[in-house]
Amino acid sequence: MLFISCQKTTTTNSNTSVSNIGTSPTVANQIKFSGNGFIHNGLYPKLYTCDSLGVSPGLQWSNAPSTTTNYAITMYTIPPTGDKHVYLVLYNIPATAISIPDNSKSIGIFGINTVDGKTTYTPPCSQGPGAKIYVLTVYALNALPTFSVPSNQVTMAILQASMKNKIVDSAVMSVTYTRS
Repeated sequence: MLFISCQKTTTTNSNTSVSNIGTSPTVANQIKFSGNGFIHNGLYPKLYTCDSLGVSPGLQWSNAPSTTTNYAITMYTIPPTGDKHVYLVLYNIPATAISIPDNSKSIGIFGINTVDGKTTYTPPCSQGPGAKIYVLTVYALNALPTFSVPSNQVTMAILQASMKNKIVDSAVMSVTYTRS
């Protein structure tokens, strides 16, 4: 399993892990997280990669703490070169949302992906042989993240820094994909 450098990750059961950034409030350790056609330690569907339509994945979550006011979601991989590739930064997802459909562009605000520098999902298109691991995380927050940069400049690192002390729960899903 891959770990984000500023996070401590603890496995809670076979389907979820909880990440705690910095000195966040007590993490509830209860949120459940899955995708359309994939789960933690499962295979990432081809549909969401550059080998197919490359649409953003549909995601679902449940059992968030009652103090949740909004959500954020990130997706990244760390290839053999060592430089993190961020495919999805999505924040300000309303607390009333419990899912995002495939190819959604109207729920939440997109931050910058590191593949093409745009504020949208970009599909994985991993190079080289073998399976690659992708890490998706949903964060339940008790306050909206605040930024000192415009929304079109929010990176995963900026989002993570802005969520410090606002995370009430989170769940990590690691999935693999092998290009054919």
